Amino acid sequence: MSRYDGLSLSQLIDLLHPIVTPEPVSMVPATTGWWVLGGWLLTVILIALGHRVAAYRRNRYRREALRALDALAQQEPAASQAIAVLLKRTALGAYPRREVAALQGEAWAAFLCTSSGDDPVVTAAAPALARAAYLAPVNDPQLLAAARRWVQVHRA
Repeated sequence: MSRYDGLSLSQLIDLLHPIVTPEPVSMVPATTGWWVLGGWLLTVILIALGHRVAAYRRNRYRREALRALDALAQQEPAASQAIAVLLKRTALGAYPRREVAALQGEAWAAFLCTSSGDDPVVTAAAPALARAAYLAPVNDPQLLAAARRWVQVHRA
């Protein structure tokens, strides 16, 4: 006969050993491979962040040009001459001076087209943008839109 015969269920439960809880699982990686992977991942993230910061800084002239175009758009007669000057100044900030400073007329229009990747909006208005610096100020929303598009899409 067993020592458990004749015992009720509650008495049998009282005879059980208490539940042994395991040690909590550590969140610290146990092997060096995880440390190496974590270091590599952190390095990649820092490099990507550095590239983003550098690109943001490189495109500062674009943001300033877009703000200046917004200010010109608020003026009653959107001065086409001011738009042309702003485009030239932006191009001088993005490209070497020897490539851009002497351009005028058709050469300037061709430069605007090629540097924008032959964007249709810029290509359509490039001749007018090239002449805008030499004509009386006019209120032409297409000039403003083309200038804005060039500032956004040109490749520096």
